Amino acid sequence: MEVSEYSPQRHSLLDAIHRFNTATTIMDETILVPSMLQDITPAKEEQEEPIKPKDLLGQNNNLYDSYLLLKSLRNDMKWGVHHENGNSGDRCPDKEAPEEETGDLVDQFQHHLRGLLSVLTKLTKKANLLTNCYKKEVETGNSHARPFSSNHYY
Repeated sequence: MEVSEYSPQRHSLLDAIHRFNTATTIMDETILVPSMLQDITPAKEEQEEPIKPKDLLGQNNNLYDSYLLLKSLRNDMKWGVHHENGNSGDRCPDKEAPEEETGDLVDQFQHHLRGLLSVLTKLTKKANLLTNCYKKEVETGNSHARPFSSNHYY
């Protein structure tokens, strides 16, 4: 069974976060031996998708590095980003923004929201691609294995 591709049903940030979290959770539950990803390259049929795996996986198509990146991003989203220098980045200004900045803040928010939705969509596709490549490799490996016969006891 393949992981389903993203279908742009809703463009909600919460839906995008949920899809990303679901895809990376399935990826994490499916990939039992992450080191196997070092030897796997995406199949040709996956390379003919509208968004190429090269775009999703980076220049070297390294599935293992992508796996580690996706897990790290999921942890950052769940538990927050931990800054090494101790700054939390959660500084609140002492006074509210002037009225003329409010329109700019709305524009900035909408710009970043669109960007975040785009990035989350790409990362979700990346997690699904990685999971499907791993599943195919495991299925191929199992089909080449010698079938077990209960007639022979050693």
